[in-house]
Amino acid sequence: MNKSLSMHADLVFRNGAVITVNKENDVCQAAAVKGNQIVYVGDNDGTRPWIGSHTKVIDLSGRSLLPGFVDAHCHLGMRGQNAAVILDCSAEKAPDIPAIQGIIKKAAKKAPKGAWIKATGYDQGKLKEGRHPTRQELDEAAPDNPVQLTRTCLHMGVYNSKALEEADIHPEHFAPGEVVMDEAGRMTGLLKERACTYMWDKVMYTKEEYMKAFKTANDLFLSFGITSVHDASFYGPDTLGLFQEAVEKGIIDLRMYILLYHACGKEKTIEWVNDFIKTGIRGGLGDQHFRLGHVKILIDGSTSGPSCAVSQPYEHDPDLKGIQLYTQEEADAVLLPAHDAGFNVTAHAVGDKAVDVILSSIEKAQAHNPRPCRHRIEHCAIIDEAIIGRLKKADVTVVSNPGFFIDNAAMYVKYYGERVNRMFPLKSYLDKGIITAIGSDSPVIEANPMIGIYTAIKRTDSKTGTVAGACQQIDLMDAIRMYTYNGAYASLEEDIKGSIEPGKLADLVILSQNILEADPEHILDIKADMTIIDGKIKFERTNNHGK
Repeated sequence: MNKSLSMHADLVFRNGAVITVNKENDVCQAAAVKGNQIVYVGDNDGTRPWIGSHTKVIDLSGRSLLPGFVDAHCHLGMRGQNAAVILDCSAEKAPDIPAIQGIIKKAAKKAPKGAWIKATGYDQGKLKEGRHPTRQELDEAAPDNPVQLTRTCLHMGVYNSKALEEADIHPEHFAPGEVVMDEAGRMTGLLKERACTYMWDKVMYTKEEYMKAFKTANDLFLSFGITSVHDASFYGPDTLGLFQEAVEKGIIDLRMYILLYHACGKEKTIEWVNDFIKTGIRGGLGDQHFRLGHVKILIDGSTSGPSCAVSQPYEHDPDLKGIQLYTQEEADAVLLPAHDAGFNVTAHAVGDKAVDVILSSIEKAQAHNPRPCRHRIEHCAIIDEAIIGRLKKADVTVVSNPGFFIDNAAMYVKYYGERVNRMFPLKSYLDKGIITAIGSDSPVIEANPMIGIYTAIKRTDSKTGTVAGACQQIDLMDAIRMYTYNGAYASLEEDIKGSIEPGKLADLVILSQNILEADPEHILDIKADMTIIDGKIKFERTNNHGK
């Protein structure tokens, strides 16, 4: 190779706002990339030695260049399934139950008799009827096919009679409230938590459907400027191999950090984790594109269900009880051996009762076997000052989901009252020095990081204008750090990505404008113009300013 050519960069970015997210939060004019690494960050003049005849020079024209976004909690495969192979019954497509029936009925006409009809996305709070559909209503739409209709949170869903019969559901096999009954003692078709995830194991997908879902989700996430994802659950060991195959074949370009959790329920998760421990494998196995991550359990339900385990009654219904899936002893039995085996651990823990369980397990693990570790908690949504103090003392990383406010702020005020002031408390985390990353939890909401950034600084419901917990609003730069560097920190990869610094991986995103100068009310209008992974352009919007 020509020596002078080898000294030149492959990509040079000039005339922009390069938001480095380094320790000083420096904002520079320019950057350069060679191979898969960043080699220069500074002013425009400093790029001149890096530019050769084969260098692609991109004029940012004042736009922002950021580290690629890290979605620290999402469900990539499920988002892809929703987009590519599952019926969309969200409020935009189906504002009432007859509309849901119409979508399912149309699919049933094309499906072979006995084939599963798969649908998702409804929210009873947004339906005209203000309630969940029933199995009888799904029977009317598809009398000859089993039907799965999952709620947007994925913690509950409605199944028709054929589905319940095929799965041989018996209410006595589940905790009270997980199989919802009517006044006559008959199943309504609504299944929650363990009963719902039990059904997921009965609904089958082909390899072709999985790969189609992966490709669809990959392309969607790239269009949002996301370069790394922490996948918080899929369907166990079989799909783990499919994910790896998709990465190796280039179907998935995103860097993947896989939390070890089986979406088909508690028993399968425990079995899978125990199998990993027996092999002697430790968390972190893999490479920069595909790595095994934290062991995860799911302790309670969702904020919007609502079904999370809280110590105080819900404001709107004092008789409604959250669902707690693990006792303290059960959580200890999974997480302490995982800690001893060298894994970092985490848990889906939304309400304060659930957070207390995972925190207690972490505290016990560190007490009986102190070792370098970086445990975390997913969601950690409704907490108090005592829990915040324990999080800091235990040095736990929190993965938060402020994006939920975009659809649910008004609902949260209704459900939790003044507790919204301690809900996804990003400002409190910052004040206490608790490192916090942001995850979309897509497909619960869309994966677009602009949603998470906007709601971190505004905490506003886009439809009603309701602000939930203004005291927890944070600054824009802090929100950007949570979606970049802190996301890399949450997967123990902050040394190689998450900021724009020489020597780090060239995972970058160009935004459609300078986000630092944007009106906060219009952050949702900002788009990703270009997404780069390993120094290669993986997405480019056709109307951007790249040269």
